[in-house]
Amino acid sequence: MRLDGWEKRLDAIIQANEPFAWGTNDCCMFAVRCVEAITGVDHGATYRGYKTQKGALGRLAKHGGVDGIATACLGEPKPIKLAKRGDVVLHNISDGLSLAICLGDKIASVDDDGIVFLPVSVGIQAWGV
Repeated sequence: MRLDGWEKRLDAIIQANEPFAWGTNDCCMFAVRCVEAITGVDHGATYRGYKTQKGALGRLAKHGGVDGIATACLGEPKPIKLAKRGDVVLHNISDGLSLAICLGDKIASVDDDGIVFLPVSVGIQAWGV
């Protein structure tokens, strides 16, 4: 369930435009922070504690990858065409899969320098938040 005022809290995370950082602002932790801003639920406790790419890859392997983590936290995915603002979106990046947040016709994704905005059409599937 989305909390009152979720849009303002989500916008604050996007506008903060924090740079990529393993374990705090990588694709999974970015999605966790956004979902918590929307729902008040912190899905990250099980996955926190890594600070390196190696640590992140270990967590991903243990929990079924980024899509496995999203499904475990948010339920079964839906077609990207059904994604709405605030939903979690799976998309391809140069070295694999990444989670992002739907903003309507765009998604917000974390890269090395901060948030990048991509067309929602690059999404593969989405999870309702």
